Amino acid sequence: MLVRCRQAMSYSAARYKKSSELLGQVMASSTAADGVVDRYFKAHRNMGSTDRRFAAATVYGCLRRQRELLAMIEAIAPELPDTDLTPAALLVGMYLMVNDAWSPDDFALTQFATFAAAHQGAILAFDRSRLAPAERMNLPDWLYVPLAEQLPVGDLEDLAQALSQVAAVDLRVNQRRGQRQQLLAELQSQDIDTQFTELSDFGLRRMTRGPLQNTPAFKQGWFEFQDEGSQLVSWLLQPQAGEFIVDYCAGAGGKTLHIADIMNNRGSILACDVAPRRLAQLQPRLQRAGIRNVTSRVLDPMVDDDLGDYAQTADAVLVDAPCTGSGTLRRSPDIRWREARLEELRQLQLQVLSNASQLVKAGGRLVYATCSLLAEENQQLVEAFLLANPGFAREGATFPEFDRTFTALQHQDAALAERLQNVGELQLWPHRHNTDGFYAQVLRRF
Repeated sequence: MLVRCRQAMSYSAARYKKSSELLGQVMASSTAADGVVDRYFKAHRNMGSTDRRFAAATVYGCLRRQRELLAMIEAIAPELPDTDLTPAALLVGMYLMVNDAWSPDDFALTQFATFAAAHQGAILAFDRSRLAPAERMNLPDWLYVPLAEQLPVGDLEDLAQALSQVAAVDLRVNQRRGQRQQLLAELQSQDIDTQFTELSDFGLRRMTRGPLQNTPAFKQGWFEFQDEGSQLVSWLLQPQAGEFIVDYCAGAGGKTLHIADIMNNRGSILACDVAPRRLAQLQPRLQRAGIRNVTSRVLDPMVDDDLGDYAQTADAVLVDAPCTGSGTLRRSPDIRWREARLEELRQLQLQVLSNASQLVKAGGRLVYATCSLLAEENQQLVEAFLLANPGFAREGATFPEFDRTFTALQHQDAALAERLQNVGELQLWPHRHNTDGFYAQVLRRF
């Protein structure tokens, strides 16, 4: 019995050390956490799948609760003992005690064991109401301050809680391959539990997490991974078969693929981006989906009129602008702890929107979108653009009589649907709509 107990403690200690090492690399990197995690696992191929899941869940849990945990450590032990404990090791230890109810014995033979034993009582009895609101909500000041001005306190607390949850896995059905009822049946026949998304008529939601890239349906191009909110942005553009559409900030092409699917391969789409490596990811996705009406072009960020040959030729232009990404914190919790140069972003967004607007023909549509929650990047940015570009105006969105996505929006959020119809504005919130946070505004050149 004693041998088994020591083995168990050694096993938990090894998990703690691996998680601390991984979190330390994430915190030291300037790149996205998911990339760091992937590289770490490739460098540690001897880790079993269960240990990988534990390490990933622990690291992302620490990132979601980082400000709260650091504030607790400061309150409980303002003067840390002389120790080699790194910030990552402290965070992981605190997270496992607070979130997973680990005891000091679970940390045996690690440097955190002494800290855990000395402060276990204080940790278990800690009153979170002692924390400042931003600490309790795990929001950085750059995000908490403007959101506190936009939302009532209760609403902000609900939003913070939603942003601390793990996002669902949403799929967008490629309707050129089959209808979503068919894909639902196909996945369920493989014991992959999915259900229809509540708002998007194009989506399925995965109820449990797990790899899907090796399924026959994915390899045959039946679906793409795309958040339900993102699906609504490309739907809002209302692309029509035969039109010329520009996806001005296409990235890896998620919305480009959706636009092409709605157009049923008729008409043409120009997908652009300043990042050639991201745009290169579009080509194999087009081939898998059977899309043939898309061409791509890398833009020179130093040339404002890089698409001058397309001036005022597009029926519709989508500008999914670079932004803080504050609406995606459920998927990328590390974003909140990175410096947000909001004023620089606003200048870039305004310049990008202005450049893209030059492509819209008379009577054409321009949709500005972000995955941000902040009015500075959304409504206020659109106001600034309209002030400088009097040839454009907001326009209420119109939909076919039996558009099931719009009907679903009406049922879930009547005020949102009314504003969409009246002024063409879409604002999705994680705590209200169970999607990533997205903003989109329909504009028309007249």
